[in-house]
Amino acid sequence: MQQLYDLFLKTGLRPFAFMTDTLQLEQKVTRSDLSTLLILLFRGDQTMSELASEMGAPLSSMTSIATRLERKGLIARAISAQDQRVRLVTLTQEGRRLAKEWEHIMQEMLGRLESAFTPEELDEFTRLLLKAAKVFQSEGPVRQDVKKTSARKINIEE
Repeated sequence: MQQLYDLFLKTGLRPFAFMTDTLQLEQKVTRSDLSTLLILLFRGDQTMSELASEMGAPLSSMTSIATRLERKGLIARAISAQDQRVRLVTLTQEGRRLAKEWEHIMQEMLGRLESAFTPEELDEFTRLLLKAAKVFQSEGPVRQDVKKTSARKINIEE
């Protein structure tokens, strides 16, 4: 289940788009914003470089996201106690509340999946979903042994 959770978080997949509870949240912030808030909730304070790496985004894009979230009062940027040159991104109280709300929705949805599948089906579903995500991220493996078939016409009776 954790693998599915991480997959949704890191890739920005939207399996929850059809759930009406998420529509209200998505009007407040973008998917990138939500992913950023969730990463901060799960991983704790992060530098901008760490956040960009977690999000798989360029630092310039992460800076734009952080600026937007800071304007909305959902994150704060502070100087690190260990190194004055480093600025850490941290959740504000409102940012934490919003991230917890989204986490609850994700857990509810994943719980529904868990109850709909047998443990074996869930393992297979997770394995296939992770495989598909890897294919899309790396343009995936090309199977050499796949035979090409020619198109054929199918007559459909009315």
